[in-house]
Amino acid sequence: MMVHLGLLYAVIEAWGRWHFTDARVDELLKAPFLEDLRDFRNAIFHVSVAAEARVLRWGAEPDRIVWSQDVESALRAAILDWNANLAERIEQHPRVKER
Repeated sequence: MMVHLGLLYAVIEAWGRWHFTDARVDELLKAPFLEDLRDFRNAIFHVSVAAEARVLRWGAEPDRIVWSQDVESALRAAILDWNANLAERIEQHPRVKER
């Protein structure tokens, strides 16, 4: 689960960098847990003595796990929809055409 959550944050970073939008995903990403997830990812992939508290804190609140599951589900649905409508999406986003 630790690596899974770390990779979830990597997908979230790409979501913003690639300028994807989806009402449900964008709303979930406004949650206060996003910064905690970033800290968790850093603790997992950049191990140090100080990492333990950040790792333990993540699992201490069940709301964080539920939120991460909701984000993952929303991201999956949005990305599958984007791919299913790829031709239309390319027309809507001229920057995609340039690449």
